[in-house]
Amino acid sequence: MDATMENKMGLPPPYEPTAPNPVPPPSYFGDNPPPPPGLVVPAVPPRTTVTGPSAPPCDRPVKMGPGPTGTTCPTCHKSIVTRVDFVPNTRTHIVSAALCVLAGCCCGCLVPYCMRSCKTANHYCPSCKAFIGTYQHS
Repeated sequence: MDATMENKMGLPPPYEPTAPNPVPPPSYFGDNPPPPPGLVVPAVPPRTTVTGPSAPPCDRPVKMGPGPTGTTCPTCHKSIVTRVDFVPNTRTHIVSAALCVLAGCCCGCLVPYCMRSCKTANHYCPSCKAFIGTYQHS
């Protein structure tokens, strides 16, 4: 078959050889080049980990269970059983709105606000009143 016959038949043109793959960019994690002259980079002190009773409180809340849970308070370092407060969350509002739409009246929309399974359980220390963690039903 000649080239004119291929074009009439709607066939694609033959592939041409391509150049080899380009060189990959340098790694971002190793072999860092030195800083340009005149730029002063301050030395970073090494991180230290403090353990024991003098450790600062954790910034991230701890996952807890749905009821009062025994633990050690990160603020006052006492062995405690947490106090639980149940507060409405997004799930409570969505279930309430869905019941209101499906039932056609507003009486059913109050049910999720009475159910603990539709609320978030926030755990607090009974001694120092510090926030310990949270639990949401899945």
